[in-house]
Amino acid sequence: MKIPHRILLNLILVSCSMLSIPTSADELKKDIRLNMGYYFNSISERANRTDIEISLNFWAKELFDAEAKKHNFVISSSKAILFDRIEDMQIAFQQGELDLIVAPPLLISRYFKRSELGDGFVGMLEGKKPEALLLIARTDKNIDGIKELRGKRMELVEDDELAEIFIDTLFLKEFKKGYKNIDVTIERQKKSNRIILDVFFDKTDAGIIYSSSYTLMAELNPDIKNKIKPLAELPIKGRNFSFFRRDYPLIKELTSVAMGFPNSVRGKQILEVFRTPEIINCKVEELAKFDNYYNEYLRLKNKTKK
Repeated sequence: MKIPHRILLNLILVSCSMLSIPTSADELKKDIRLNMGYYFNSISERANRTDIEISLNFWAKELFDAEAKKHNFVISSSKAILFDRIEDMQIAFQQGELDLIVAPPLLISRYFKRSELGDGFVGMLEGKKPEALLLIARTDKNIDGIKELRGKRMELVEDDELAEIFIDTLFLKEFKKGYKNIDVTIERQKKSNRIILDVFFDKTDAGIIYSSSYTLMAELNPDIKNKIKPLAELPIKGRNFSFFRRDYPLIKELTSVAMGFPNSVRGKQILEVFRTPEIINCKVEELAKFDNYYNEYLRLKNKTKK
């Protein structure tokens, strides 16, 4: 049966018009927002606030804009917000004000619901080596473990909950008491580098630091390894994990952009500010390790109260 020319023409016009209507994905790609929330305390050791704000609000925006066009989408608005309190970041995220969060994995696991998070990325050390927390001590103080820390001086990085839980867990396992209930003199420092120098120059006996700081300082002064020894470690992959909100439409594309940072001049500048030369994928499921570690800590702590 032959189709009349007028009907055939109408069918062609309808088909063409349907092809010209953008899909929801196309519409999203033309107009996408990227609001990034950063927990300031966990990145303040590596750079000052001004450098961080410039790198995030200007360099990162410029790079994301340029790379976005290669993926056929446009970032209509982008800004980075620094939070001094994780609770404030949590509220902003729940109210839909943030598209990406960057914070220590322990805090993310404690304050953010898994149902709200989509996969993201994490900054790694050179060669994709994981970061770690280290308990260090002077080699001439006869400190070979937690037992010998009784009566000694120790320094911790301030405002670092994971470092607190790490050392407290070690004390709870050894003494069945938290470090605050043992004869240990505690002082706080803002940076791991400062703690390493204080141990080196005998201003303190031991400290909790990050492995990347220890490696860097030892490269600058090889004698550090002669005077300082690691006693215990907690591998953590990276100091900060980055996760998108679960319903963000371009998780894969922007993760690809972030992983391409080491391949561009501007991207390298951003990574230098945060001292994380490599970027790899990070799954939400990786937070389970920190859930388990925190729950084990609570179990040990609760046993001391019985």
